[in-house]
Amino acid sequence: MLHDLGGKIDEVREGYARGHLPLSHQVMQPSQVYHAGAIVILADEVASAAIVGTIGSPVSAEKKLFPYSIQISTNLLTNDPEGPITAESKVVKKGRIVVVDTEVLGSKGQLVALVRSTHAMVDPRTTGPHKREIFTGNK
Repeated sequence: MLHDLGGKIDEVREGYARGHLPLSHQVMQPSQVYHAGAIVILADEVASAAIVGTIGSPVSAEKKLFPYSIQISTNLLTNDPEGPITAESKVVKKGRIVVVDTEVLGSKGQLVALVRSTHAMVDPRTTGPHKREIFTGNK
């Protein structure tokens, strides 16, 4: 979804990821600042990249597990009328349940949001309400 909104994951390494989202009409409130949902999308996708450890791969290669977001707590502190905003995520707890802290910064370096997210590591081929053939290739 981040890519569809014009955003991108810029850097990923073990337990860390950074990405950005430009300001556009797709992500803007009528007041011409970022919609809160767009800020959360950026934070969530960058957090997932920090967990998985690769760019563009939603499922971890070694275990075929996907980090389903099960809780996202967001403190919106300010907003940005120019963009882009940048999110930096750090994994703070690993395991079957993963916790990630994300800071979202505005175009001038101001703290826009603090986000803590919790993710359950699940096998998407066997878990969830989605069509399993997406992951298995079988119908």
